[in-house]
Amino acid sequence: MKQWIRRAALGVLCMLALSAGARAEDGIRLIIRGDDLGMTEGSLEAFEQAINNGVLTCASVLVPSPWFEGAAELCRKNPGWCVGIHLTLVGEWRGNRWRPVLPWDKVPSLVDENGYLYTYPKELYAHNPKLDEIEAELRAQIELAKKKGITISYLDNHYLAVEKYPGGLDLLMKLGSEYNVPVSQYAGEQICRGIYDVPVDRKTMSAVEMLNELGPGLWLWYCHPGIESPEQNALIHTSPEDIFIEGGVGPHRAAVLKALMSIEVKSVILKKGIILTDYREVWKERKKR
Repeated sequence: MKQWIRRAALGVLCMLALSAGARAEDGIRLIIRGDDLGMTEGSLEAFEQAINNGVLTCASVLVPSPWFEGAAELCRKNPGWCVGIHLTLVGEWRGNRWRPVLPWDKVPSLVDENGYLYTYPKELYAHNPKLDEIEAELRAQIELAKKKGITISYLDNHYLAVEKYPGGLDLLMKLGSEYNVPVSQYAGEQICRGIYDVPVDRKTMSAVEMLNELGPGLWLWYCHPGIESPEQNALIHTSPEDIFIEGGVGPHRAAVLKALMSIEVKSVILKKGIILTDYREVWKERKKR
């Protein structure tokens, strides 16, 4: 019982820190962005836990993914969440292919002969995707999210760095400007080293070490919360260099969720006076300047 009370108290204090984010002029401020909401059924449960009971401050939705409808419903039920669109041009999982939002014959340079998105960045770039088709598809993803009742607070990339493609950065900033939202990683943040590749049994302590390293300024920690389930455990990257040798996708993402909800991570946030914030607060501040 005492342990439960302690966890609850720390959770409340973390939320108070989040609400104070817009008032902070100095110190350490941290956006914690969770990627791939909607990728699996289990992602819905993971994000609900990570935001409502953990320290996650932002959720990035995968519009072309299999569980997008469930993700949209979850976002509608939680209007207080800071939600972004995880702009997607590749679907990287073996046996779990994704199609674009637009009819695939409208974006032929983005898909293979069967109408599926390519499986990793090098494969897509090797087919010289047309920038106008990239723009059309990304706009379609944003518009579908809006149609499904998602209040969009920022944009970011899934797996593929669109800005590294000729004209890609200009396109991202153009979309951000037109939809009046920031583009994650281009809103003045410094990027945390993260815990993506850290062994499963060390993720929580590695997160604590990472947070202890932070100095003053605005930081972004992007991560991939999930649960361990048959669906999640079956996921294997198409790109050999991105395959998890130890643990697999399910255990890795479940360990991220555990870290986000852990007493250790919450404690270091409190001890260092780290102010949790999100892109809505950052954008409000920028517009006041």
